[in-house]
Amino acid sequence: MTDEPGELAALRDAFPGYRFRRRDVRGAPCYLAEARAAAATQTVASAQTATEPRALWGAADAPLAAARSPAILADMLAAATGRPVRLRSAAVAAAYRDRLLTVKQCAAMFGVSRTTIKKFLAAEGVALRRPDGVDDQAVVAAYRDERLSLHACAARFGISQRRVAAILDRHGVSRRPVGRPPRPAAT
Repeated sequence: MTDEPGELAALRDAFPGYRFRRRDVRGAPCYLAEARAAAATQTVASAQTATEPRALWGAADAPLAAARSPAILADMLAAATGRPVRLRSAAVAAAYRDRLLTVKQCAAMFGVSRTTIKKFLAAEGVALRRPDGVDDQAVVAAYRDERLSLHACAARFGISQRRVAAILDRHGVSRRPVGRPPRPAAT
């Protein structure tokens, strides 16, 4: 992977509040951009006189961003600073995979719905991460042994009913019929 002439110079000109370099992130060569604290005051001062004031705001607060190409990095930074950007699936995948943003955070950053983010991730072949802290066996035990409904399991574990159903299907647990359970026969 080689740099095109002037790519990093163009990024430096477009985003004066950032410092750019290349480094390996999880074994993959990536371009990195880090907000400069010293340039933050200049950026805020110049933002008040710029024709696009929103374009420069946020550079001081922006976290370290990593992407595998300078074009994707530029799109990520532009979205983070409020500049309009043509949404690319590679930029969405980089934000989700490399910066470990959630689907909801990506949707807010790029200004689109969570469904759109999921479609872009699927197009790039990026698998969605499951929320941490949910034990599949505990969900199965609550449904099967404690006889909780899908709704009650979802409420207990803080996940959706659809996710409870997916866990049950994955573990081969047959679901009970919908509705109230039958009353026991009186003898």
